[in-house]
Amino acid sequence: MIKNTGSAEQIRNEVLRRLQENADLGDACRNSEIPLPLRVDPSTNSGCNWRIEDFSGVRPACQAAVKAITAEMMREYDLP
Repeated sequence: MIKNTGSAEQIRNEVLRRLQENADLGDACRNSEIPLPLRVDPSTNSGCNWRIEDFSGVRPACQAAVKAITAEMMREYDLP
């Protein structure tokens, strides 16, 4: 599968956009703070060259959704 390429800022903004547009989550998750993705070795990270390690700015009730969106984004995007 060919992945899209996006800067760390673009990837974070897309995660936030998908979170904010998820109608099932309501307003509680809309103000989550997500750090920039960090570059990692893709051979140790399921083929993706980035990951987000700290979700402390996300409410506990929203963490599962944010992690699911992040996992989806990891299949779709790479850092340049």
